[in-house]
Amino acid sequence: MILYLSITALTVFMAYFVNSAYAGKSNNRRQARARNRQSMLNGVLLTGIFMVLFALSALRIGIGNDYWVYRDHFLHIMSGDTAVSYEIGFQALVKVLQSLFGYDNYRIVFAVMAFLTSLFFIKGLFDNTDWFVMSFFLFMANGFYFMSFSNVRYYFVMAVCTYAMKFLFAEDYVKFVFWIVFAAFFHKSVLLVIPVYLIAHSLKWNKKTLWLIPAACAALALGKPVFRRLMFVFYPYYEGDLILDVETISYANIAKCLAVLLFSLFYYQKAVKGNSKAETLFNLNLFALIIYSFGYYILETSRICYYMVLGHVFLIPIVLKAIENKRQKVFCLFSVILAYVMYLVIFIIKSRAPTVLLLPYMTWLFT
Repeated sequence: MILYLSITALTVFMAYFVNSAYAGKSNNRRQARARNRQSMLNGVLLTGIFMVLFALSALRIGIGNDYWVYRDHFLHIMSGDTAVSYEIGFQALVKVLQSLFGYDNYRIVFAVMAFLTSLFFIKGLFDNTDWFVMSFFLFMANGFYFMSFSNVRYYFVMAVCTYAMKFLFAEDYVKFVFWIVFAAFFHKSVLLVIPVYLIAHSLKWNKKTLWLIPAACAALALGKPVFRRLMFVFYPYYEGDLILDVETISYANIAKCLAVLLFSLFYYQKAVKGNSKAETLFNLNLFALIIYSFGYYILETSRICYYMVLGHVFLIPIVLKAIENKRQKVFCLFSVILAYVMYLVIFIIKSRAPTVLLLPYMTWLFT
């Protein structure tokens, strides 16, 4: 626990000195020199943060609830004796790495995935944030990084999704779709991002569109048999699975999405309305809240919604920066920090559970 909290504190401290708003040219030499210095500092700090996150993930052994399951599947991929449900992109990567570095060299596969996941997450956070240190803090405090020790394929595509958001915000839809399709070769669930993100980006709330909210709630509540049949078309292995095919209501995630919704609504006029990026992120949070509340029966609900909840790391800083009243801003800032620190501590305490297995941390350096 102390290790994970220390890593979080260290990287957030480094992130504090990163300024993502330095870009641009200036005719003023002093400003140009300041931008160059900040650019160099950003590079050093981002590289440092990346190295810390990459090293902690790459050097682990047996950490994550499916670590050894992945190792067994690597062997099946190489031998071809048993069908593996992993996507062709990930299977190809495993074959290439084990051909180059030796049969059953599973540590190199985890290390490469740790490298790519950390890289895309850091790049995506830097490119899309309005306030880097706050976005990075929320990223760590939400547990996204630590959860990437399990389900490595899923969190890799989630990292790619973080990076691809910048093309959505810039309305460069070809590049956005390209990166999501690329990610789908590692985890096909990410294909859901294309329609969901495009709808979130284009949907504007007014008297003519508000009816869509109760309609979506009703459709999910009443359409359970239809939606479940559709899900098993894409995930036939999950049907009847005692672990994966279960119906659970995530009250913690409902509360988190509801809190973000209320916070955003309170400052909607100043922070969200008219800001295309903020409106998109606001919609994604609303979508997640509706699915958590009325689509709890959907397979891997949290995985699906995490693609939407990911937007919290960008939406909350936007709202915080838009608060004009100094007292309100300070109060909201410290409330957010306190809430997410508590969330992180509880998450880490629970990470010893057999279904999580993030603690105790072990490394192959000493084995």
